[in-house]
Amino acid sequence: MKNYKKLVFAVIFCCVSVFVSNAQNYPPKFMAGVITLKNGEKVECEMADNTLLLSSPVVYRLSLNGKTKEMDPEKIQSIVLPDMDKEDGVYVLENVGFVDYKDYLKGATKKLKHQRYCLVEYGEISLYCAAISNMQAAYAERYICRKKDADYGVYLGQVAIAAKGIGSSEYFYRTKDDCLDKVYENLFGDYPELCQQIREGKLKLQNMKDIVHEYNVYKTEKSGK
Repeated sequence: MKNYKKLVFAVIFCCVSVFVSNAQNYPPKFMAGVITLKNGEKVECEMADNTLLLSSPVVYRLSLNGKTKEMDPEKIQSIVLPDMDKEDGVYVLENVGFVDYKDYLKGATKKLKHQRYCLVEYGEISLYCAAISNMQAAYAERYICRKKDADYGVYLGQVAIAAKGIGSSEYFYRTKDDCLDKVYENLFGDYPELCQQIREGKLKLQNMKDIVHEYNVYKTEKSGK
């Protein structure tokens, strides 16, 4: 739980907070990082923290006192920001392509969407998360899973998370658009024990970080790498 909390708060407060209302009332903080464009060009700059996720243009400046500009979100492939808690550590925001579960199961890409999500885990299955502020909870997390070497992933839904009380270590979870039960066999079908835990409700959407990590560890050990 300590590692989980650390990741959540790091994601929200260090690099990927999104203000869904009244954002214009709060001056943004600028963070140094690198934007990689789809054409391969890299732009070293400072970026406003309230424009980093999803589909908004990224507000940036090339120097501390430089003029602020907007980067067209369609040009961005990824954003790399330093993790202040780890030496040489970084956060990666990737422009991820994804579909809903119905199109994913059909292999249809006509409704492919692209949004910037934070890369939480990379492996046989990569997990992406967007942490957003939520008026009815402390915050909410949206999840996308993408198989290795796949061109796009599947949107799994959103989990609103709030502490049961001030200082409480217990949390309320409320899901929206939860489709894990529709696609877990397509994603994790070669790990029967993990699928069984999902099927029995022991692992749910709010456990996506644990699910993907457990799957990737299992695949690595099975391959002998």
